[in-house]
Amino acid sequence: MTDDDADAARHVRGRVPTSEPWIPVRDLNNDGAKLLGRGDTDAGARMLREAIARTEGSDEVEARDLRARALINLSGMHDYRAELDEALRLIDEALSIGTALVEEVGDERGTRTVIVNGMVSRTQILAQSDHLEEALVQADEALAMLDAHDDIGQADLMRFQVHNVRSSLLLFTGRLQDAEADARAALDLAARVDPALAAHPYLTLGAIAQQTGDMVASNEFIELAHGMQDPEGDLVTRQITLENRARSAMQQGRHEEAGDLFREAAILAREGDLVTRETASRMGAAAAYLQIGNPALAAKTLRTLIDELGTDGAVHDRREAYGFLGDAESKRGKFALADEAYLAARELTRSAYERCRVDLRRAEMQAEWASFTPLSKKRMERLRRGLDLAIPVLLATEALRADFTPGPVRERWSLQVSAPARELAFRLAVTLGDAEVLFALIENASASATLQAESIEARLSDSDPEDAPLAPVTELFPDPTPPAEPDSQIDLVLPAAASGFIGEIAAPVPLRFAPPPRVMPIPGSEPALEPWIRIAEAEYDVAVRSETVVAGW
Repeated sequence: MTDDDADAARHVRGRVPTSEPWIPVRDLNNDGAKLLGRGDTDAGARMLREAIARTEGSDEVEARDLRARALINLSGMHDYRAELDEALRLIDEALSIGTALVEEVGDERGTRTVIVNGMVSRTQILAQSDHLEEALVQADEALAMLDAHDDIGQADLMRFQVHNVRSSLLLFTGRLQDAEADARAALDLAARVDPALAAHPYLTLGAIAQQTGDMVASNEFIELAHGMQDPEGDLVTRQITLENRARSAMQQGRHEEAGDLFREAAILAREGDLVTRETASRMGAAAAYLQIGNPALAAKTLRTLIDELGTDGAVHDRREAYGFLGDAESKRGKFALADEAYLAARELTRSAYERCRVDLRRAEMQAEWASFTPLSKKRMERLRRGLDLAIPVLLATEALRADFTPGPVRERWSLQVSAPARELAFRLAVTLGDAEVLFALIENASASATLQAESIEARLSDSDPEDAPLAPVTELFPDPTPPAEPDSQIDLVLPAAASGFIGEIAAPVPLRFAPPPRVMPIPGSEPALEPWIRIAEAEYDVAVRSETVVAGW
């Protein structure tokens, strides 16, 4: 659950009215949650702790149910403050209480809603704590509980929260198309629950568009999110609204205005003790400093932020801060410091997509460093180091394209990383005068691909077990002679395969291109690009080439 949609989720009611003795505890819980949303975290936390204290030691169903609710709300305060261990401890206690209650008395008090709410919060905390796989499992378990019990209170709101959190998590792990699917599912649910909630998936869609190079769409999504939010709402909403205005100004080139808005958003976050939101705003301000040509101030801001985050800050916050610091130091001409920052960012990456982006920035920095290096030998070393970074990024990103369904998103993503890596690799090879590498890069650019027959067979067998197995397809262009009685699935697959598509998004086992073969430029020689192929496959855990070797002559 993100900071901004947490408050809406926490106001859940039981199916049985609260009895007289427990009404004060109920009111403490609800009022404490409202105060947290308004940014008065100290007063809100005091009320929630009082509610929890009043339930201590009671075996009554109402007391335990109210305790679970208050624990989840209090965990939100620790989440705001980036105190993740304590937030997780409170969530786990709440889930333990809620699960036991449902087993004992069923869902008479709407406790399953509390459990799902806790699962969503736990997903977010796990993600920030760098337990990404566990976070995805927790999100899936929340959806499974919603699917298994169609009488859960506020089910559509709960589904919205799960899809919203899951989309952010998938975005963080580089699974952009899956993230988009969850964001759009959240958008559909927001239309049924509360249109104002649509601001959150719009922001995710904006981030996806930005990462795939569609700045027009990104700006449109951010503007839509901004229009959905109430500038007079609670502190969390107002802070997020300021951030959105800052991002919109940044994308439209109004960098001075963006910096002012980010600083204002950071101050507002500090007033509400919203540590995670303050971190995001301060990084936005640093990015604005870079754009207006003040890398020294950007670097100073980022180093202060990194020191404050320590090793307990959210992984994605630290990774982004180090990445921006590398950019700032590079612009200052402090290339050794830039490389240190990029390497620190790389250590915090959690997907091949992220590592490719960081390594491309490192390669570009090495090329720039070389241009400022007077000594010929050292200059050539840095050019070679840039080439050794750029070629594996190029090979890996070409292979990673297979993770996307063919279409504009895949091509825009490719243009963001593999196209710049290719351009840089060619430029460095020419500068170094390395004709052999240049020839190999040209050979690579014209490499063909084959289809994996296993994926076709698996897809057909999954879709209809009565279908006869399809003969293996080993060429990019299959035999144009159609079978005597064409199967409807084959009609769908083969034209798409022949034109470079891998099939439907919803296919359980999507068609994929097999890695192209290794190319031997001269009889008896090592396949072209072989050293970099091995590096790319090891560094990015992706199959770049098949074991087949073909002659390039």
